Amino acid sequence: MAERKPIIRLYLARIKEAFYKLSEEEKIEFMRKDRENLDKLGCKVMMVCDCRWSNEEWNFLGVEEWPTIEALEKRAKFEYEELGKYRYVESKTYLGTRESFAEYGKG
Repeated sequence: MAERKPIIRLYLARIKEAFYKLSEEEKIEFMRKDRENLDKLGCKVMMVCDCRWSNEEWNFLGVEEWPTIEALEKRAKFEYEELGKYRYVESKTYLGTRESFAEYGKG
């Protein structure tokens, strides 16, 4: 049986104006629900970079590790149906699995 590797998700995100129009309480609630779901589904946030100072297209870049593709499918459903993330954030994502390059180029 093939080894099940965790899924790595790289994302680029741009915050939309609608998010900035939320009250402080609404922003806090949005972020709380978002974080709770990440934790519930076993996401490990490996890195988040603030790109606003260097990039006009994307505000943030992040790398996450997910236990399974099924967890990511549940996350996508939550983002769309419960969080309504599409109203507040535009994003681009790439999925892959971790590979070791320790032997890369050694012949």
